[in-house]
Amino acid sequence: MEQQQDLLDQLQQLTAELRGQFFQQLGPELPGLTAMHGRLLLMTAQTTGTTAQQLAEWLRRDKAQITRLLNDLQRAALVQRQTDPNDGRRQLLLLTEQGQRLAAQLKSKKRQIASKMLTGLTAQQQTQMTELLAQMYRNLVSAKLLADKTLEG
Repeated sequence: MEQQQDLLDQLQQLTAELRGQFFQQLGPELPGLTAMHGRLLLMTAQTTGTTAQQLAEWLRRDKAQITRLLNDLQRAALVQRQTDPNDGRRQLLLLTEQGQRLAAQLKSKKRQIASKMLTGLTAQQQTQMTELLAQMYRNLVSAKLLADKTLEG
């Protein structure tokens, strides 16, 4: 049990340090914006034509919070909304030219942070870590789904 707690503490410590370094590196690129704004910008760059609802689901955040952040990005002329031609009720998110340039810079900075974090790990260790983290995530998600079904029934 103590080893599991140590693992959780280590994961939390790593996550906090990653967030700190991510924001420190990205702060100058995102004047007046937060690391979460940067994350939304990167996700929008990866999935052109996504919606606020999809981002909220992927990030497991409240849609109202995501909408506020997207409004900030739109005011900063980094993101624009476009009516979905297949469903006029939906708004698709697209990066502006300025948003695309900033997303490319953020992606590069993100790669630099990842490279620093993975220094000294072999390709095999990196692959194994990726697989282990994915399995831990699946374990938590499947346990949550099971608990949700139990509450419904």
